[in-house]
Amino acid sequence: MKRDLAYVVHSDLVIARRVSEALRQSDFEVASMTTLEDAEFVIRERQFDLPDAILTPLRDMESGDSILIRLLESNPLMEQIPLVVIASAGAEERRRALRLGLLGVVAPPYDDEEVTLTTKLAIDKHRHDQALFGTMSQLSVADLLQTAEVGRRSGAVSFQHENERGRLWLQDGQVIGAEIQGGLEGKEAVYEIATWETGTFEADFGSVDVEPKFCMSPSELLLEAMRRLDERRAASKEDTETIVLLQTLDTALTMLNTVVSYASNHMEVNLVLERLETIRDELVRESGQLGGIRLGSAGEITLEPGWDLHGGPEDFAGFVSTWILRFFSRMEEALAWRFTKKRLAELFTPWQDRMERLGFVGFREPRDGDSAGETQTGSRTRQPVVRGSLPEGCLLLDGDLRVESYAPYGLRVNHLDSETVTGRLFLSLLTDEAAAVAEVVLKSLARMPIEDRSSASTEFEAWSGHHGGMWRINLVRRVVDGGFIVTLARLRDLSESLAPVLERDPLSGALRDAGHGRVVLANEDFLDAFESVFTKHMGFRHHELLRELGRKWGIRHAFRLEQHVQREYGKTLREMETQMALELLSSSLGVLGLGSFDADLSRRDAGIIVILHRDSPFPGHFVAVSGGACPILSGFHSAVLTYLSGRTLAAREISCASEPRESCVFIVATEERVSKLTIAVPGTPDHELVTSILASGGYGASP
Repeated sequence: MKRDLAYVVHSDLVIARRVSEALRQSDFEVASMTTLEDAEFVIRERQFDLPDAILTPLRDMESGDSILIRLLESNPLMEQIPLVVIASAGAEERRRALRLGLLGVVAPPYDDEEVTLTTKLAIDKHRHDQALFGTMSQLSVADLLQTAEVGRRSGAVSFQHENERGRLWLQDGQVIGAEIQGGLEGKEAVYEIATWETGTFEADFGSVDVEPKFCMSPSELLLEAMRRLDERRAASKEDTETIVLLQTLDTALTMLNTVVSYASNHMEVNLVLERLETIRDELVRESGQLGGIRLGSAGEITLEPGWDLHGGPEDFAGFVSTWILRFFSRMEEALAWRFTKKRLAELFTPWQDRMERLGFVGFREPRDGDSAGETQTGSRTRQPVVRGSLPEGCLLLDGDLRVESYAPYGLRVNHLDSETVTGRLFLSLLTDEAAAVAEVVLKSLARMPIEDRSSASTEFEAWSGHHGGMWRINLVRRVVDGGFIVTLARLRDLSESLAPVLERDPLSGALRDAGHGRVVLANEDFLDAFESVFTKHMGFRHHELLRELGRKWGIRHAFRLEQHVQREYGKTLREMETQMALELLSSSLGVLGLGSFDADLSRRDAGIIVILHRDSPFPGHFVAVSGGACPILSGFHSAVLTYLSGRTLAAREISCASEPRESCVFIVATEERVSKLTIAVPGTPDHELVTSILASGGYGASP
């Protein structure tokens, strides 16, 4: 029977010998280390050994340069070995160990029985409670199996590689069975698993209750696996180049479909395609490699039938990367904050590693604490799919229509995240209406030859959660694996103009504007009640909260007007002439009962914009304290001008209308500039500027 192996790590030779002798008398195999040279010797001699426990003083665990740290660096699995603290005299070190979650502590005079029992309890608890996790990029399959062989380990090891799952069983260090889910079994499965270089593993060492299928040492199996791999590589270099090409094309289609579908959430799809086409024309002058990419009218991106890619896949990946990066940069100029480099990196999160391997670069956004190949210590709980949710985003389906990977268009979209969606049948994630539409389209694509039809797009009406609306689903055949690229996005209704017209639904009596948005009447009684509640419960903060309400209201109104502008004018609000955009915003407020406004841009050299707002509904109903009675409009104007400028702006009311025909005066600038203007001392340039604004409009002599 294999003896338990303990590493005793202590710089005090006397203590190391005392603890080591106690363990040896209890039939432990012991490796003692008192210097870094000792540790290097053990690492060389026991390359694939993994101890059952490590005994070390607490200061070595907390030090950044110690014998223990060198041991942990030698093998990623070493971090998961149970630790026993060799404490010094006194109770403080024991308490520190307990605060760190370390229950195994031995203290002077290091009684033989106490040392042995504490170590055995730590080993037994570890074997009972924990399995070993890791990534194959940190510890290869070969190193893992050789470690198990030298340590004569028994148990089961599970592997996850891309969309494949494998499992093998060990008995006293010998492989006695193996399988790949839905594929190979026995030795052939081991030969295949041994070639996996990426993915994760979970080793559950303990008793084995499976019937042995064969019995071979990992060394023999690995030797044969490497021989086969060498033969395969030598015989299939040309096939490998073809595979890389197909993977590059497949990844490019995935990226482009994701980008276009995401952009179509914020801009009319025909405007998105126009921008893509313009940038492609610029790049085609440098290379014709992008000429074989077809832009569909619904935003689906496919390859031209029979198109032959001239040049290497890496060159193609480089041009596609430039195309997407340049597109996002120009979209950010048109629609601020939604097309940042960070947002682009988030969209491509599921495919970042594959993209970089194939030459698609420039998309990774570094994050704090991001560490490639970090050891896995567990996985998130898989959440159930809520029926009625729709996975808005881009999904890669394998040949069985299971979700291979998923990139949502936000951190939490419709309460579905990547961990919940990945691995599930695509149709099971959809509402009944959406599933019926998707199934028909998928079947029609599957029946037709690839050269005849490589994509399909359709629109359908469905409810997601409590919201109904139209959705567009695009399906594009993948170049590899016989699966599909699916993009699913909500459609905005742009069929009606945003005119200040109200219509009554003859059946329900509800009021709706020309854009089919429901209108709720808020008369003077409502305004009085609203203000009294805010004043009573929020006290001095109620103006601040009303401004925040105005900001939220204003940004949603700007989004809504954006849709109308794109449809009517073929551009975004930010791309219009500023004064015209402001006039459109002003004219659209009547339906909301908020009056209208003029914008004075003549003082932009002083860093401010002046807003003269007519027919505000709030004076006379809201309490007019310092800052005026229209904090909602302050927030509203700061939001719409922030939207237009792409800069974070604030607004304050400096004069509130006392008569219905007068205008409320607002200044809009950065938060710092607005604060200085509103507290300006008489005689200063800022106070004179505010005074001149009020005097020029006849609104009073001082703020």
